Amino acid sequence: MANQMGDASEGRPSGKGKPLNSIEHKTSKPAKAWIKKELAQQQKRFKQILQDMEDLTPKRNKWYAEFLETISTRGTNIDGDTRAVVAKENLPKPPRRKHRVTYEAKDLKGFDH
Repeated sequence: MANQMGDASEGRPSGKGKPLNSIEHKTSKPAKAWIKKELAQQQKRFKQILQDMEDLTPKRNKWYAEFLETISTRGTNIDGDTRAVVAKENLPKPPRRKHRVTYEAKDLKGFDH
């Protein structure tokens, strides 16, 4: 049985992965120019976001350290007033890789978007 994304039923050729009722549309030159301009603006905004996230790294590391200190001394809430303290040896080790807050489409391998 074919689904709405163009997969074929047994014995039938498969679609292109588009909805069965999709229509091919031609894009006008002004629309293509707008898309190109919009893409450039988005990439500029994205680079600024990446820079802002990079600039926030010292604060973020401090927040992580404070959180880990809190759960290893005061503990974390389990139910009502019940708290569970996490032993220092059970705390996660910081990763060796650089911290990433935002991802580009090329970084999200396997995701169809």
